[in-house]
Amino acid sequence: MQELICNIEFDSEDDQFVARLRTEMGGLREYTGVTFEDVLNLVMIELREEFS
Repeated sequence: MQELICNIEFDSEDDQFVARLRTEMGGLREYTGVTFEDVLNLVMIELREEFS
């Protein structure tokens, strides 16, 4: 059986990237950065802290 633990959306707005992360425990959070890698790293750090 599969269970959804998070939902992540990535967008590009103007000259920056945006990630919207939603989890049951943390709710909805938004991260912005100049590069996709910056935003991805922020999301990975947040998920690592929440699920460890």
